[in-house]
Amino acid sequence: MKLERSLQEAAEFIARGNSFVLAGHERPDGDAAGSVLGLGRALSSRGKDVFLFASEEISHSLAFLPGSSMLRTRLPENLAGEYTLVMLDCNEVSRLGNLGEQLVGGAASLVILDHHLGGGICPEFPGPCVSVIDTGACATAEICLRLLKGLQWEISREIATCFYTGVLTDTGGFRYSNTSARTFQIARELVMAGADPYEIALSCFESKPLSKLKLLGLALETLEVFYDGRVSVMVLTPEMFAICGAREVETDDFVSYARGIDGVEVAVLIKEVKPGHVSVSLRSKHFVNVAELAGRFGGGGHFNAAGFKTAGDPWKVKEEVLALAGEFLLEKAS
Repeated sequence: MKLERSLQEAAEFIARGNSFVLAGHERPDGDAAGSVLGLGRALSSRGKDVFLFASEEISHSLAFLPGSSMLRTRLPENLAGEYTLVMLDCNEVSRLGNLGEQLVGGAASLVILDHHLGGGICPEFPGPCVSVIDTGACATAEICLRLLKGLQWEISREIATCFYTGVLTDTGGFRYSNTSARTFQIARELVMAGADPYEIALSCFESKPLSKLKLLGLALETLEVFYDGRVSVMVLTPEMFAICGAREVETDDFVSYARGIDGVEVAVLIKEVKPGHVSVSLRSKHFVNVAELAGRFGGGGHFNAAGFKTAGDPWKVKEEVLALAGEFLLEKAS
């Protein structure tokens, strides 16, 4: 009931507001980009002033999304006044990227729509704020869909395409543990509204740039398994990115290759895109809560999918993550 009240309150914020800035998390994936673009199109169709922000360009595979050319990686000089900031697929300022503090600091009110673990930033925000964090949702796009349905706004073909992309990618093509009967009901509803499952899947999963595949090849060469094959690790270095001419946003699904090994419970992808700046993606199959593991390093996420950022040497980070993963495995086995 509390969640539904929060969603209703968020809908009221959206309905009465006139000026909005929509922003997803850094390195936008299909759910972040799809939610921003889908909700942004819905707001624009109602005559509202909307600015769509992304901390960096979206990946090649998401460029097909309706309205993707409207995403901006820089903030306009005149961005000020009574705008409502809508944070999508994240609930922490740091996840918005380098301009997060500026975005939040300039907002008159704040709406958070997310399905990741976390308390959000509402307690610290000085103005009106509503936070809808539904960890039971398969994707933030699902929450956006429910919000628009509550407002009784039309779900156009373009909006359906954006939201379906969010659901498809965040469930790993309906393969991850966040897939439920409700997920397929949502997918059906979006297809009925005009989303094309074949074309969307083709764009998301089978339209990769050559640079990404070359980088994946180098990553796979670093693949190792530990703890009797229950933990797998891959490492990416700045030199690898430079050799392939690839961007970090192209690596979001690399950890699934490490996770896909038979017998692996925990998969780890360690990325050093710039010297000293390390990001780690964690995945598990069954019983290890990688959100808790990531939390030990100041990160977070879902039970089976999480991550964190840190400064330092990637090889030392690898040792620390492996040691902690071994503790988690031992704890679950006892």
